[in-house]
Amino acid sequence: MADERTLRRKAAFEVAKRLADPEIRRQFAAHGHRSGDTVVAALESDTIDDVYAKMRRQSPPVTVGIYWPETGRLEFTTFEPDQAPSVGQTREGIGGAATIGMLFDHVSNQQGNTLRLNLAWGAAASMHVERFTASLT
Repeated sequence: MADERTLRRKAAFEVAKRLADPEIRRQFAAHGHRSGDTVVAALESDTIDDVYAKMRRQSPPVTVGIYWPETGRLEFTTFEPDQAPSVGQTREGIGGAATIGMLFDHVSNQQGNTLRLNLAWGAAASMHVERFTASLT
């Protein structure tokens, strides 16, 4: 298996390659992202704490490209400070030691993709996880 530095470069290259695609850029624009906004590249094995340390350097919302080196899978998700939950909405706690890949897969399998994360962004005590499709066909 490649070393971590090589994997991170590969992840960044895959994110950049996808962002060069006009259809992907259109999908990003439809979700409120402007040209020049940072996309954080993460390996699926990165912990949520590690990814959030990178995200906190940006202004929300922040998009993360999650890369699975073994399969070449790349998924995008957007994080932003959360508002109050809807009436009757349930939330699950997620710890910072979980991996971002585990979080993404968990959210992908849920109905209603809102989770309470045990991390803070500024004064916000919760985050909203929004999955949007960005795939090449």
